[in-house]
Amino acid sequence: MKNEIKSLTGLRGVVALWVAFFHFSFFRNEFIQDIVGKGYVAVDIFFVLSAFLLTVSYAGKFKELNYKPIEVFYKKRINRIYPVYIISVIFIVLFLEKSTIVGFFINATLLQCFFNPDYLLNVVYWSLSTEWVCYLVFPFMLWLVLHYKIRSEVLIIASVVLRFVLPYLPGHLYIGSEHPMEVGESPRYLDLPYGLVSLLRTVSSYFLGIGVALLPQFKMKKENLIIYIILILFVSMLFVEKGLLFIPLLSAFMIKYLYEGKQNYVKTFLETKAVYFLGNISYSLYIIHYMVKKQDFAIVNNYHLNNLLLISLSILLSYFSYMLIERKLKIFKV
Repeated sequence: MKNEIKSLTGLRGVVALWVAFFHFSFFRNEFIQDIVGKGYVAVDIFFVLSAFLLTVSYAGKFKELNYKPIEVFYKKRINRIYPVYIISVIFIVLFLEKSTIVGFFINATLLQCFFNPDYLLNVVYWSLSTEWVCYLVFPFMLWLVLHYKIRSEVLIIASVVLRFVLPYLPGHLYIGSEHPMEVGESPRYLDLPYGLVSLLRTVSSYFLGIGVALLPQFKMKKENLIIYIILILFVSMLFVEKGLLFIPLLSAFMIKYLYEGKQNYVKTFLETKAVYFLGNISYSLYIIHYMVKKQDFAIVNNYHLNNLLLISLSILLSYFSYMLIERKLKIFKV
């Protein structure tokens, strides 16, 4: 990958592993569970990171709405997400779970966020659906921001305000809402993975990623100290329920510092071979881990050891997925 920031790839790996532990494990230790049990907000970090990187990559190209750059953008996005995704959908339908033709079509076209969540073939697909919709509108969203010179601060404030009101919006904003939802709604604060509310959640993260990416470069003394303070605040917010509102914001500024800042202990850790490896396979891991989780394999009797082995199995399968599908299979030549 050209101009790759290895620490941001590593961050993606940490976030994917956090999601995996969130889905697999429950800990009686309150301190550990307060961290693991908030893993659902890790998805918002994915969204913010994607919006940030897309903005710094395409800000120069989307100042004007020209057909060719937009076409290339869409082709690259399809190449990035669709091969592993559609293979996982087909595998689930053939071997793991029954689906109607309508259900298969909704999943295959990444339209789940518009329909009853009972159509979800894999719990994590909701985020792929909402991010795909954001990909579709991203060139026009970024053009509007650049063309009308919308201030970064406005986008950041709009993101925080939107995220604040999300829990108060109706949770059944999707097609087919006259039918009861079997999957149930989460009681956790800001755990909003269904319907148009989940799409607004993703849009909020995109506003934040775009806004922070377009802020002037940070230049201040002791900037390494700033990123450590952000990290401490980030962890602290996990122990305050309503503090989760600020997790995406803190992660956005952390991403900004990792992208522009000098070397520090956080960057060094995220650039280590093991963490960087997790970052490379993070997309496959995000999809595959819940497929493994749903099978309820019992390798050993010990609960935590069994979960650790299943997460390790997910990582192994994700490595093969990354090597054989992500790196090899492209739908479009770009």
